[in-house]
Amino acid sequence: MQNKIKFHKYSGNGNDFIILNRPEVPLTKELISSMCNRHFGVGADGILVLSSAENADGRMQIYNSDGGEAEMCGNGIRCLVTYLDDQNKERKNSYRIKTMNGVYEITKKDGAFAVEMSEIKDKNAYDLSSFNEYKRSFFVNTGVPHLVFEVHEAKRIDIKSRAPQYRFHKMFPNGTNVSFLQVLEGHQTAYVRTYERGVEDETFSCGTGLTACGLALHHWYGWSGDITLKTLGGSQRISVADKILYAGEVKFCFEGEYTL
Repeated sequence: MQNKIKFHKYSGNGNDFIILNRPEVPLTKELISSMCNRHFGVGADGILVLSSAENADGRMQIYNSDGGEAEMCGNGIRCLVTYLDDQNKERKNSYRIKTMNGVYEITKKDGAFAVEMSEIKDKNAYDLSSFNEYKRSFFVNTGVPHLVFEVHEAKRIDIKSRAPQYRFHKMFPNGTNVSFLQVLEGHQTAYVRTYERGVEDETFSCGTGLTACGLALHHWYGWSGDITLKTLGGSQRISVADKILYAGEVKFCFEGEYTL
């Protein structure tokens, strides 16, 4: 067995990932957690594994920092496609990537890649009336489950104490991600904080979570077209129209070898 594994690290508005291209070592939960550890490892919210796929440019497997596999990740898939594009001698304007859920279309828009969030289901599939401590609540699966709350002051929410009670709530058999949203002054603009399942902490950005927030704002207020969502990682954009597009900054951080 090789004693080192090559990796590249990318960040989507602060939501950071280790990318492994066809790794030759088994990815145990222990290895994933060790590599994602920010003090003793590379440091990341998760690991993306690239492999080949029929009728697509590649297959993406997503592992959260706790070692568990996730179905979909909006920032992750944009990071993976940016990595693929960086590696290609001839860059492309669009890619097709297979995930656990299906094949996603990713297209270059304004110099960055936007992903068509094609899997939207289970809108308000649960009775959320008991969650009445917030202004509004909304549930949707945007590839992974998301619970969205509208609050008065998102920055004042103690997210580490508030979010886990919903993330592990018995109403959601597989758990859920939790976002707190505050509508801001300005045209179709809001501030979002997200607690991610599997990371078990707040992340700087969450693509599937921001998509859920865009859909919540469309449901509550009829917002459509481009919606600006501000996060710890910066401003990002959701377009709610015939297609739902998620876009934002992707940055190459560094590459290296991790000693096993």
